[in-house]
Amino acid sequence: MKEETMVPGSAAVLGLGYVGLPLAVEMARAGWRVLGIDIDPERVAALQSGRSYIGDVPAQQVEELAAAGRLQATTDFSGLAGVEVIVICVPTPLRKTREPDLTHVLAASGQVAKFLRPGQLVILESTTYPGATERVVRPELEKGGLQAGRDFALAFSPERVDPGNRRFGIRNTPKVVGGITPDCTRRAVAFYRTFVEEVVPVSSATVAEAVKLLENSFRAVNIALVNELAKEKGPYPLFPGSEW
Repeated sequence: MKEETMVPGSAAVLGLGYVGLPLAVEMARAGWRVLGIDIDPERVAALQSGRSYIGDVPAQQVEELAAAGRLQATTDFSGLAGVEVIVICVPTPLRKTREPDLTHVLAASGQVAKFLRPGQLVILESTTYPGATERVVRPELEKGGLQAGRDFALAFSPERVDPGNRRFGIRNTPKVVGGITPDCTRRAVAFYRTFVEEVVPVSSATVAEAVKLLENSFRAVNIALVNELAKEKGPYPLFPGSEW
């Protein structure tokens, strides 16, 4: 894939939780002018006053970036029309039936569609299932008449935030990126390379979604295994000669 370079400009992050806020801060530190959008007025007020509500994000960084004008927060979606890149980082909880609830993703995509303009890059980071970017987000974004892959770029890049990890953060955690077309992938890769050390392009948005599913499943199985082993010591040690 031919490499593309990008100069930090203006971007918006939708959803300022434990995924969106660290991302917005790292982008701003790399030179992006970031508009953070959240429907929670308390989060917005905190960021406007230079306060952090996420443990992994130092308040000093928020205060300095806000004072420099590189990080702003609002509940108003109209600012989306004036940015080059839009990253969606809203929650995707499970329903009672254990199916992913894409209510917030659909709502965010609907807001983006209202202000979408030609040339913008839209990236979904919210955890979802393979095919959701193409079959759920894309139709919502195209309701205004613009076509993904032709008029605007669309990609998926799974969040890989590990809250509380002091060794790995946004910058030094490899980033998987897949667009709905090769050009979409190139643009998304160029964007992430402005603030992430290692970016790994894959063949499509669906593959990137599958990567996230595989990683989460791998972690869940290993965590479950360790939890089972830790439940009871049992009459015999796990390894002969060892002590629990």
